[in-house]
This record gives sequence, structure tokens and C-alpha cells, in this order.
Amino acid sequence: MDYRHAKVSDIPEVAKVFATAIDDIDRKHGFYEKPTLSSPPSPQYAFWLKKNPGAFWVAEDRGQVVGYTFSFLRGSLWFLADLFILPEHQGKGIGGTLIKKTLGSWRERRITNRALITPAFNRASVSLYMRYEMLPRQPVYFASATREAVERGLQDKGVKELEVEEVKNFRAASPILDKAHKLALGIPSGWHNEFFFEVLRSRCLIFRKRGRLEGYSFVRPNGRLGPLVVRSASSFAPAFDLTMQAAVESKAEKVMMFFPGTNRGAVRMGMKHGFRIDYPLLFLSSRPMGDFENYLFYSPGLM
Repeated sequence: MDYRHAKVSDIPEVAKVFATAIDDIDRKHGFYEKPTLSSPPSPQYAFWLKKNPGAFWVAEDRGQVVGYTFSFLRGSLWFLADLFILPEHQGKGIGGTLIKKTLGSWRERRITNRALITPAFNRASVSLYMRYEMLPRQPVYFASATREAVERGLQDKGVKELEVEEVKNFRAASPILDKAHKLALGIPSGWHNEFFFEVLRSRCLIFRKRGRLEGYSFVRPNGRLGPLVVRSASSFAPAFDLTMQAAVESKAEKVMMFFPGTNRGAVRMGMKHGFRIDYPLLFLSSRPMGDFENYLFYSPGLM
């Protein structure tokens, strides 16, 4: 087995590894519905390669990519964004080696915490990550609702408590978003917001209360929310309502979100808007972190 840094030409194979591995996991645990598409590859792979090429590794067997991993750093938080291996190559120590490779890519940087999100029912992966002292901290759920259900839930919303501004110039707004992220979770936003705005073409909303910065959110044209970041739990519900309104305006068939299980506001508001849980995941970290009552994730691989 050979291990090396990923190249642009590897991206189609990397996408196939992800699709094959995640479909195999879902089949085994009753969550499989339809094949995961690998073409065209998710734009996140090319973006990762552009931003942190030294942390993007592949495992290769006789010229075929059979596994890959990528990690990033946000301040002193190390996050394992992806680790997938073809089913027939699992259980051979490839996962552990890939973790060491991508973690070693940051050996010159100060790391005080390590974290990741993985399917809650994937026992082999959870066990592997616990061996690296990343422990289960809280559930995370992928949930969805029809646009019509969300729209009905918005009809009885109360008086708007936040001022909202839509970002048009990302470069000018980027320092504001970074400040809001640090206020909410204590870590910088990194290059993620650039990906949401410039690659995924998401709408970006900035929230203020009586002129004070409260947070921000992103909404993709396909109805996918996140991240949503506010500095206090009291601002979550009105920020969620405003974000829901932007999702309804997108005319997408569904509205989707990843929410931490400890976020009581997300649970209450999600139920009000007709969300139902589609997929259970688990957040693991080597140390407790952040106040997730103030936060919605975008995906397991991009906070």
C-alpha cells in the first residue's frame, strides 16, 4: 500500500471512494435509499486541494486510489473532514495510517483539540477515532422539511428581533463573519465561508441587534442551510426564522440542515417548521468545545 498527497487527477477516484464507502455503510445499517453520485465530483475536493494540499492524502493499491483523508486547522482546532476507504480494503490498518498522515501534516502548528463528525451507527469508525482520544460529545442530526411546511411555520412568526443584511461583497464582509464566528465558538471561520459564498453561491445573511453584531448564516440555492452562527442562544430563534425565510425564497423543494442535538433552539424551531430527522451522526473531540446552542453545522466535513 502506498500513501501520498492527493493530486487534481485523483479527484474522480476520490469521489468514487466516498460514494462506494458511504453507500456500503448505509446499506449495512438500513439507511440506503439510492446510489450516491460521484460524477461530477463534489467541488469541495478541488477546493480542499487548493487550500491545504499537504493535508489531503490518498492510499493507493497498484495504481488505484482505495482510500483518502483530509483535515484542516481552525485556530488550534484540528478537524478531520473526511476519511473513507473502499469496503474491500477496510480492516487492514489503512484508516489509522491515513489519520497519522493527515495529522502529521500539521506537526509544525499548535493543536489543542481534535474533532470530527461521523455516522453514529458506524461502530468501526467510532472505535477507531476513540483510539485517537476523540470521544463522543454529542449527537448531530441531518434533517429536512418540505418548503411548504417551512412556509406554514413562518406564517405565525413574531416580531422581528434582529436586523438583517445580505452580503453582496464577500471580501469586505469576511472580517465581520470571522469576528462573529469567534464570538460564537471561539475559533476563526477559516476559508470555509469563501467556499460557501464563492463556490456554492450561497446567500449570506448578517444579523445585528440594535447595531451590535449577533452572527450570520448561509443558505444554498438548493435549500441547504448552514452554517448558522450567533453569539447568544437568545438570538438563535429569530436568526433561524430569517434563515428559513431565505430558504423559502429559494423555491427549493426541500429545506435541509445539520443541527447539534444539544441545540434546544434548533430542536424546537425545527419541529415547528416540520423538520424530520433523516440521518444520525456523532460529534467527537479530544476536549469539550464551543456552545452549540448557538450553531448549525453545514455538513460533517465543513463546519
